[in-house]
Amino acid sequence: MRITEELRKPGVKRMILDTDTYNEIDDQFALSLAMLAPDRIDLAAVTAAPFHNDRSESFGDGMERSYREIGICAELVNRSHGAKIPPYYRGAAERMPDERTPVPSEAAEKIAELVLAYDGITYVTAIGAVTNVASALLLHPEIREKIAVIWLGGNAKWFDGAEFNMLGDRNASNALLSSGAPLLLFPCAGVVSHLILNIHELEAFLRGNSPLGDYLCDNVAECRPKGAVTWSRVIWDISTVAGVIAPDTFSASLCPAMRLEADNSYSFNKEGVPFEHVDRVHRDYIFSILFDRLTKK
Repeated sequence: MRITEELRKPGVKRMILDTDTYNEIDDQFALSLAMLAPDRIDLAAVTAAPFHNDRSESFGDGMERSYREIGICAELVNRSHGAKIPPYYRGAAERMPDERTPVPSEAAEKIAELVLAYDGITYVTAIGAVTNVASALLLHPEIREKIAVIWLGGNAKWFDGAEFNMLGDRNASNALLSSGAPLLLFPCAGVVSHLILNIHELEAFLRGNSPLGDYLCDNVAECRPKGAVTWSRVIWDISTVAGVIAPDTFSASLCPAMRLEADNSYSFNKEGVPFEHVDRVHRDYIFSILFDRLTKK
């Protein structure tokens, strides 16, 4: 299966969003966009991905904070636009101990259940560490034939794999990369990093438009570096959701199977299952889609 070809086919795409929502300020944009595109996305579920940085006390705490943030954001989307709140589930509380041992969780089981219950393809869009997704594939390998994974992480054409989502759970990353499941990778540095948003542009579109708009503006404003006169943020995660809504927002090519090595370098295997690698995203087009969806009453 080539995910880009499937995305170009007409019709609503069934999607599960796996998100570390509290980690950054961009996941909320992605969740909002997914909820506000019912003509293109059937958002079957949202699963909370774990993370660990200065915004969480542990990997599992990052998941719990993300779970709560999903609820906060989804309620705001519903209150502001009347969008249906999708069911959401807790994910893994720890990293995979090795590449073959899954971490059972409500999220992993729900991913498998929803994929198997649906006749067509389910697009599992992951915008964090892929512990939940890799665990679902290991626990229920039969879903591989009915799943399409879209992941924001790494960059196979960059000089190394030292990227937050890729390193968040190294074993899970390699488990996904070797799973044989169809994969469309949205690389971070050098590709999705072009999705730069200035606070003034953001506020011109969203400030005062709705409770959701004010919430998103406030989240970004809190990230202002001390003493900065001009500054911006990369809204990474919307790339994946926008790609489902409008596949012409990106271009991609085939890449040989790869794995992340212990020194954070990539190794490639031409005998393995190749995956699709996004080479370019259309910044203005993507933000046009975002602001159009978020400002409609």
